[in-house]
Amino acid sequence: MGVDRKNTTLKKIPAWEEHLIARAQAGETVAFELLVEMHRPAILAHASRILRDSEDAQDAVQDTFLKACRAIGNFKSGRPMLPWLMRICSNCSVDIIRARRNRSENIETYEHVLFDERIDVANDLETSITSDTLRAAISRLPKRYREIILMRHYRHMDVNEIADVLGKPEGTIKSWLFRARALLRKDLDGGLTVVSA
Repeated sequence: MGVDRKNTTLKKIPAWEEHLIARAQAGETVAFELLVEMHRPAILAHASRILRDSEDAQDAVQDTFLKACRAIGNFKSGRPMLPWLMRICSNCSVDIIRARRNRSENIETYEHVLFDERIDVANDLETSITSDTLRAAISRLPKRYREIILMRHYRHMDVNEIADVLGKPEGTIKSWLFRARALLRKDLDGGLTVVSA
């Protein structure tokens, strides 16, 4: 009897949610957006518990709903959507944690190429292409991230100095710097692959 009650609970889903899921699977954007708005608070709370960083949590939420949108056609109807979204969010959060572990391999790996003004372009074409690629990647960063990268790596300012200049807490500067490097790495990975091909 206890097992039956458990199975009933697992399968229970409000009719309106099931209706929205069916419409989203049929390709209706508005239906999917309503599901997103309904589940966003729970997914954000889940990501925040795992990542303990508001910007990373927001990124995980965005990635979660992007992946869910792509995979909605494979979702089994008749089941609540939240547990499925939670699993996707957990995977996205793990990806972000892995990226944190690799951050020492971010821009510092290429810093000598990116910030060395003494590069002999005429004698090293590949290096010059790489340098141009990296500089272009910086130029594509959002303004605040571009600014913080330039202050940290061009002007060689410490985090506390940057915090003073921008009037922000050091923790915020560290978070922005990590995010800027993560964005830059995504761009650099593609660019550097082209150069080495």
